[in-house]
This record gives sequence, C-alpha cells and structure tokens, in this order.
Amino acid sequence: MPKKTKQSVADWRKLKEGSPETRKKPLSWRARFKSLSSWIKRILVAAVIVAAGSGAYYVYSNFYVDEILSGKTGNIKNIELKTDGAITGKWLGSFLKIPPGAKLDDINIFAVKKSLEDLEQVTSASVERIYPDVLRITITELKPMMRVTVKINGGPRTYLMSPNGVFFRPVSMDRSFIEKLPRIEDARISFDGSRPRPYANAHKVREFLAYAQKLMPEELAKWRAINVRELDSVILPLIIVKTEGGAQIVFATQDYQKQFDRLDYILRYSQQKPLKSIERIDLSLKDRADVRISDQRQQ
Repeated sequence: MPKKTKQSVADWRKLKEGSPETRKKPLSWRARFKSLSSWIKRILVAAVIVAAGSGAYYVYSNFYVDEILSGKTGNIKNIELKTDGAITGKWLGSFLKIPPGAKLDDINIFAVKKSLEDLEQVTSASVERIYPDVLRITITELKPMMRVTVKINGGPRTYLMSPNGVFFRPVSMDRSFIEKLPRIEDARISFDGSRPRPYANAHKVREFLAYAQKLMPEELAKWRAINVRELDSVILPLIIVKTEGGAQIVFATQDYQKQFDRLDYILRYSQQKPLKSIERIDLSLKDRADVRISDQRQQ
C-alpha cells in the first residue's frame, strides 16, 4: 500500500500565500487610473444607449415617428368631436370649413385650436391627428344659466351668463333654447372692451336657482326674469322673480326652504279659489307672506 505524502508546513503556506513566482505585484496608481477610466467609458456608453432608446420610444409614443418617418398621410375621413356643451358636429364642420379631400397633414392643428379658443363659449380646445385619417377635437364649453341683452353700437346683443358669472356670446344653440333661459335684469354690467366683465354676485343667483330647481322645478320653468337690483343691499338683499304670467315674487337671500314652502302653499290655495290672478307675492318678510291680487275689473 503506497504511503501518503505528508504536506509540510511550507507546502501549506504555498497553497495559502502562493509562491513568489505566482504572487501578483500591486498595481501602480497609473494602472489603477487607466482601469477606472475604462469602466467609466463603458458606463457612459451604456447610458447613451439607454437614453437614445428611451428618446426613440417617447417620440414614437407621441406620433412624431408617424408624422416624420412613416408617411402615413391620407385624406381626412372623420372628424371626431368630444364636447361637454352645445357645439354639434354639423356646426363645427361649417365653422372649420375643411375642404373635401383635405389631407390630415395639411391641417394646421395649432390654428384650429386657436380659432376654437377664440370663441367666448369655449374655455379650452384640443386638436389631434389620429393616423391615418381622423382629426380628433375635444372641447370644453361654458354652460348657460341666464341671458342678458345689451345695446352695443346702437344695436342689441345677447350674451349668456354661466353659473360662475362669465358672459359669452352663444354658438350652436337654438334660439328657442336661448329664449327659455331667464333674463337677468339690473345687474349693472360693465365692459372690458367688447365683452362684459364677470358678474360678481353670480354665486348668489346660482344658489337661489339651485334651491328653486330642487324644491319647485315646475315653477322655475315659468320664470322669465330675475331682477337683482336689490341683491347688493346691505340691509335686506332681495331677488325679484318675474313669471310668464307677469307676477312678481320677492325672495330674501336666506332661509329659502321656508320661503318656498310658503310659495307652494299660496299657489295651491290660489288654484282652489276663483281669484287666481296674483300680481305680487312678497316672501321676504320674517313672519308672513304678503300677496297682492290684481284688480280684475280693470282687465
């Protein structure tokens, strides 16, 4: 049986420390700097590649590649309209006047956006090319709450007022719809150029109409005008409603629930009696409501 060779302490140290021939010399500072520079260059190259890839993806995702490289240009087949207001596709087509056979790339989307946002009724517009053949237009509009007619250069001009008190000239709205909106009277409207400045007390009128819509929507439909002459009063702010029958209803600007309860009782009572022609109802009094009946003998 062969004898096992015993490792000496010297052999063991050679395995751990290595022989003088195989032991690496320490790197000089120049060698270390050269190695570090090589690694930095590799990292920078990798970063440039990643950035270029990300940029290419961003361009592609924003359709710049389609516009510049792919050449997917065709005639416009559809104009997609998304709006939260009254503007219709038919009105939009007549306003833009895009000729038949127009190519999608021929449309100046920035000019279209500006022309739409120049309309007082439009608060914002977005115009996009959707290749190969769709022009997408998204519009946000002011909503009408009331109307007012003012004289400008000797002629009448109708403006609508939004719930926030912004006045605007309407587009794409039927005259019958506009005429059904209640008029705002004695609002002391001032102008900034050719456009009325926003009405400061619009929030008070909006709150009042919200109560009317909630509590007596049938009567609200019969209101033709709202006079706000006394709305700025420090002692007793009032809102005066004029109905389609010519009657006046006076409201204080607080405790609407109680006032509408009284109005409902008065109107139901008047329908049960021969005298139905009411001239004025004053609901602004604290403890009662005054009702004035028109003199039918003079009619």
